[in-house]
Amino acid sequence: MKKSKRKNSRLDLVIIAAVILLAAFSLPSLAYWSPVTSKIQPDSATNLNLYQHPPMPQIDSSIRTPALTAKSFILIDNATNTILAAKNPSARIYPASITKLATALTALNIYPLEESITVKNIYKEGKIMELVPGEVISVRSLVTSLLVFSANDAAYNLAMHHRQGIDGFVKEMNLIANNYGLKNTHFTNFDGIHQPDHYSTAYDLSQLGRIAIKNPIIVDTVKNKEVTVTDVTGEINHHLQSTNELLSVVAEIEGLKTGWTPEAGGCFLSLINQNGHYLIGVVVQSDDRFADTSLLLGWAKSAVTWLPYTP
Repeated sequence: MKKSKRKNSRLDLVIIAAVILLAAFSLPSLAYWSPVTSKIQPDSATNLNLYQHPPMPQIDSSIRTPALTAKSFILIDNATNTILAAKNPSARIYPASITKLATALTALNIYPLEESITVKNIYKEGKIMELVPGEVISVRSLVTSLLVFSANDAAYNLAMHHRQGIDGFVKEMNLIANNYGLKNTHFTNFDGIHQPDHYSTAYDLSQLGRIAIKNPIIVDTVKNKEVTVTDVTGEINHHLQSTNELLSVVAEIEGLKTGWTPEAGGCFLSLINQNGHYLIGVVVQSDDRFADTSLLLGWAKSAVTWLPYTP
């Protein structure tokens, strides 16, 4: 009896060891998992995969950064978030209509694209697409209009559609800013009309740009030089021209958002495709936002190259 028990116990140990070995070979390797890498998402703008590090930008320090009229600016490499050039990037500024990138992100986050919105009131502040009371138009068309034409009345109707009204919508805009660590940004409205407590920085706006271009709807929309949007019946047409004067003029420019108020000066958040490497440029308080952006692009083409990442 004792020998039988010993044999059975040895057999049990062999079975347990076999089960452990089988489990070890069938489970995914833990060497590829960590709390950090498990949350990484592929970057749509640079087509990276989970285990690939993007090339690192190299700056030729012998080539001076150009003198711009902008009182504050920044140029970053999108894939690595490396600052390539900057002046007063953390100074508080007024973002003007660059605000509408946050408006678009908020609307795309909380509304279905084809949801219909009925225009209730005429909104006359700033640049408008002349929506009329009673017009029924989709969320997609309103987002397109505020991104391409910078239509304040499009932004107004998106904000008014929130179940808690404009205050609820603006609260959602600030939640996005807080969730993405835009610590020096605060929104008080949906269109960037000047208010003292509505502010950001060039650096924060560059990060807003990085967030925005992860959304393919925004990327596809801001490339358009002109668009025509209609109400849901197709009877009311709005033909709109882009406010981005560099589109179709400078090949590397693929967006992103313009802005201007007397207090903010000229503002431009640019999406630049330099030979497949995406840059985000921000110029604010500029006397000539498009000329300043062109100067930054020219400098980057001369001074910035990319090398494969080496640990």
